[in-house]
Amino acid sequence: MKDKELRKLIGSRAKQRRLELDLKQPYIAEKMGVTASTIQRYEAGTIDNTKKLVLDGLSEALHVSVEWLKGETDEYETDITDKKELLIRDAMGSIINGLQSDLKNEEADFSKDLLLLMLQEYELFMDSFQYACKNFKGNAENTDLATTIGFDSNQEYNEIMFLREITHSVNAFNDMADIIRLYSKKPEAATQRLANLLSEKSESV
Repeated sequence: MKDKELRKLIGSRAKQRRLELDLKQPYIAEKMGVTASTIQRYEAGTIDNTKKLVLDGLSEALHVSVEWLKGETDEYETDITDKKELLIRDAMGSIINGLQSDLKNEEADFSKDLLLLMLQEYELFMDSFQYACKNFKGNAENTDLATTIGFDSNQEYNEIMFLREITHSVNAFNDMADIIRLYSKKPEAATQRLANLLSEKSESV
């Protein structure tokens, strides 16, 4: 394949993948440390996009293989399927990079413990949320059960059971909000309450 054709192919595939993820050119530019106009020219194939540094940058930013970008394969394996997953990964990366802060030891420990509790609770939330969505979100198969139990309608039964399934997460996040508010007044008490919640989580695992 001639260089010009290869540049066009790489650019076309890079643009295809970027649009698939609903990303703007400035996002890719920031990831690669270049300008948005450079990304535009990479996609158009008007400047050299065949260099290893450029291909590696596009591959990493778009979560596809260099081989796919170059047309050496028509199938690409990726660990990112949509924009939300990509933004979540970016956010998690920023959080991890920010763990080393200028806070005092006790303040840093509090913030890390709070993050740990949030992540642990999110895992529990997802288990309950998936179960609730599968069994109680618009499920018409619960009609007989709802009538037997005494609900006015199947919809009322589904709504109540859905909320019941995720109530522990609602309560947990409310507890975390209370702890954050308490920290401004009584940091030692807030820290101890947070430690108690983490201890409860570890005992249940």
